[in-house]
Amino acid sequence: MITLQPISEENYEKVLKLRASEDLVSPNWHSLAEAYVSLKRAVDKNKMCSAYMPFAILCNEDVVGFAMLNFDDSNYFGSGDFFWLSRLMVDEKHQRKGYGTSAMKLIIDFVKSKPNGCGAKYLYTSYGSNNPEVSSIEGTAKTYANLGFVKTGQMLGEEEVVRLELHK
Repeated sequence: MITLQPISEENYEKVLKLRASEDLVSPNWHSLAEAYVSLKRAVDKNKMCSAYMPFAILCNEDVVGFAMLNFDDSNYFGSGDFFWLSRLMVDEKHQRKGYGTSAMKLIIDFVKSKPNGCGAKYLYTSYGSNNPEVSSIEGTAKTYANLGFVKTGQMLGEEEVVRLELHK
């Protein structure tokens, strides 16, 4: 059974040991550092919605992946308040087992619950690579489409931006 668990003293070292089989995401240590810095900024500004939310992805008791998202109240994508999934990775030993898709479903349910009192109309993320050797991009695009994400026509560097309407 796949679950999400906030990063804690008990799981952060396991998250740091995770490795993706393809160079598609930033290292988890970098993401955890971003989350720490964003938390300090959120506390300083008394704006907890803006703190990054990092999660360990567990299969039963084993840490198999990592995800991180945040609430954004800018008009960056022209939609006002939204959640942004900045990281989703499954360790190379656990890929192609459906864990990423299961984790995405939990993430979608989580953001629909308006965590920290933050409600949004959309969940955005991006995927892609400037490496033509990477074969998982087509599978990623199909997975997001099956979950209801649509292409926005926008790019974030070399990555395609997609969004999911949270409350129809």
